[in-house]
Amino acid sequence: MNDGLSPARIRASHTDRERVVDALRAAVEDGRLDIAEFEERADRVYRARTLGELPGAVADLLPPDRQPIRMDQAPPTALFSARRRAGRWVVRPNEAALAVGATLELDLCDALLMRDHVRLTAVSVFGRIEITVPEGVEIRMRGRSLLALRRSAVRPPRRGDPPVLEIAGFSLLGAVRVRTPRRRGLLGRRRGPLAQLRQRRGGA
Repeated sequence: MNDGLSPARIRASHTDRERVVDALRAAVEDGRLDIAEFEERADRVYRARTLGELPGAVADLLPPDRQPIRMDQAPPTALFSARRRAGRWVVRPNEAALAVGATLELDLCDALLMRDHVRLTAVSVFGRIEITVPEGVEIRMRGRSLLALRRSAVRPPRRGDPPVLEIAGFSLLGAVRVRTPRRRGLLGRRRGPLAQLRQRRGGA
């Protein structure tokens, strides 16, 4: 994929559309939308072709951190207050993350990787960056640290050409840690970047 492609122009999948429609259904159930509004918005969602067309249908129903499709422009940052980015968010080929005096949690289990190889510049100063990835991702720890911890507890993937998350950056009296989520059995296993990359290559 071209590095210059905007995340908003990525083709939406059926799963992406259903995430938004589920949020619309919840809004009907608690009285924030009536049936006519639901039908109009759901029709718009089902006709959407790109990710950028989806957030507008629920922008006035949920706060930014609970949106079913997150199109965050700013890099994830935690400045003296804990922050978390999770759910369906787009990870750019060159992403950055900053934690100063706080903990930043990044959950990539449902994220959409724009490239097979993503470089994350993770900087922690008196803070922590906790990264969760699904199994099947190759982690390459880079960067420098001073009185700090930079560690991956992710097992090497079994397949020959897995998605790669390269973690660069710097840590000062802080930590950058990578792990996989706790096992929940076959029925509870979450979709990971392998499935996301197949979606990206095949389109909707």
